[in-house]
Amino acid sequence: MTAQRTPSKLRLALLFAVTAVLALAAGYWASGFLLNRPAGLADLQATHFREARALQPFELVDHTGKAFTNTALKGHWSFIFFGYTHCPDVCPTTLSVLNSVAKRLQDQADPIRYVFISVDPERDTPDKMGQFVSYFNAEFIGVTGTPGAIGQLTRQLGVIAARVEDEADAENYLVDHTASILLIDPDGHFHALFSPPLKAANIVADFIRIAQAY
Repeated sequence: MTAQRTPSKLRLALLFAVTAVLALAAGYWASGFLLNRPAGLADLQATHFREARALQPFELVDHTGKAFTNTALKGHWSFIFFGYTHCPDVCPTTLSVLNSVAKRLQDQADPIRYVFISVDPERDTPDKMGQFVSYFNAEFIGVTGTPGAIGQLTRQLGVIAARVEDEADAENYLVDHTASILLIDPDGHFHALFSPPLKAANIVADFIRIAQAY
């Protein structure tokens, strides 16, 4: 990919993020999930759902080769970001932000997990995911799976991912994808959403308030 294309792809990724957030918010608004936010959470920068959304069963695989299912999201808070290892800008930047979040929250009494799920399973093997996430934080979990299994999860979470073909270089394609961070609560339910621009300090401040109100 040439240097000239990167800014364009960044703008596209952010556009997809906005589209995804609007589509997701519209769906939750219609079903009452965004209404009547608790008074103590009224001024959050994050999108906090009045009623967290249960996830349908899914089965992926983590970077160690172990099954990653709904059960893996229960018993702790999880920050989830969807991306891919060949991502030129949004993914490295966001994982760096999550690393800063992890450092700021490392003294929390309850465990917190940070999960990076691939939207490019054709290239992102478990080994590659493990190598990629460990560059940012050795405790991060890389997750991949079949296109069908990943698609099932992205659809129910309102995450958008679209492959951008390059006729000149078919193997080095890009994937435009939602650039938001999702927060899953200890019940394994979709609880809140952090949208770009992502700042570690803001995410940490909002998370602490959300966790205290949980």
